Amino acid sequence: MKKSLCASTAALALVLASAMLAPAFAADLSIAPIYKAPAAAAGWAGSYVGIAGGGAWGSALLRNNTTAADQAPRLNLSGGIIGLTSGFNLQNGNWLLGFEGDISAANKKANAAFSNEVKEQWLSTFRGRVGYARDNWLLYATAGGALAKVANSIVAPAGTISDQQWHWGWTAGGGVEVKLSQDWSAKVEYLYVGLQDKSYFTPTPSLAFPGNQRLHLDDHIVRVGVNYKLPWNILDSFFKH
Repeated sequence: MKKSLCASTAALALVLASAMLAPAFAADLSIAPIYKAPAAAAGWAGSYVGIAGGGAWGSALLRNNTTAADQAPRLNLSGGIIGLTSGFNLQNGNWLLGFEGDISAANKKANAAFSNEVKEQWLSTFRGRVGYARDNWLLYATAGGALAKVANSIVAPAGTISDQQWHWGWTAGGGVEVKLSQDWSAKVEYLYVGLQDKSYFTPTPSLAFPGNQRLHLDDHIVRVGVNYKLPWNILDSFFKH
């Protein structure tokens, strides 16, 4: 009986010692946990720069400034666009408010045989953005102002003349953006751009050319882009004491 009691006591002591040593042994072997909690989605607040490019199309209408008669058939313009983007975002929960500006080189043009060639050379937009973020996705609407440089050329038997003007205008559209990593994101967006009418060849440089024209122009743009979130926020200096 005494031998059995001693044996039971020894076995119990061995079990308790094993239980106490197990965590230390596991720590010595540096056993990592099998399950890791998923990383939280990165926020959208902050400043960023990027590049965007795509296609542009639209129409141009040329009228006589005096008679309002069409001086050429309606032109359907198309071409490519590529440029640089910068902006910043403020975020409150799922809602985002931001500002974005861009400047792009464009090759959007069309011509009417033996008449006019219209070419949009540069386009810049400066827009507010309102968006809704969920996980790594952002859906946004955008609107603001636009500025475009346009060249209008007349081809006539007497030769060719050209005039260039800057057109102010407005723009509106929307898009979707997704985070690729903590700092990088990709987007696809659509913009409509309506530009003010401007006069060209006023006064008419020569009776040999049908000058004194007024040009109406608009754009439809679909482009994709990549943005890089800067390590510093352009708004930081406003909140430092």
